[in-house]
Amino acid sequence: MTVEELIAGSGSTYLFHYTDGLRARMIIDLRVFATGPSAVHGVGVYATDIPPEDADTIDEVIIRCFGGDATPAEVDHAVAVRVSAAAGAFEQTSDPDEWLLPTGKLEVVALDGFYVATARFVNGDWEIIDDEE
Repeated sequence: MTVEELIAGSGSTYLFHYTDGLRARMIIDLRVFATGPSAVHGVGVYATDIPPEDADTIDEVIIRCFGGDATPAEVDHAVAVRVSAAAGAFEQTSDPDEWLLPTGKLEVVALDGFYVATARFVNGDWEIIDDEE
């Protein structure tokens, strides 16, 4: 898996869950997500179709996905997931960049079939640090 392949499939095949290094490591090691709440769209696993293209991606994600309420260190990892798997599918919300895998409750969700790869932003570029292949 390459970053270029993830970018090419963005929004149709792959979505991206931006997070920090510690949480990314947990996702890599355990293959699980912790669900999160949203006052607007409910509880579940959130992702976006904004791909990890360049340095500007971090700023774009902070503004468009976190309403400006995040730091670059909090979103310098991108966990790529499939839009759908046997266990269900992410649904696009009313926010054009936000997708949700609804769970209805705070819980740990196994990523069987969803997980594709994890990339991190380092030295001015995105690189794959883990993948399913």
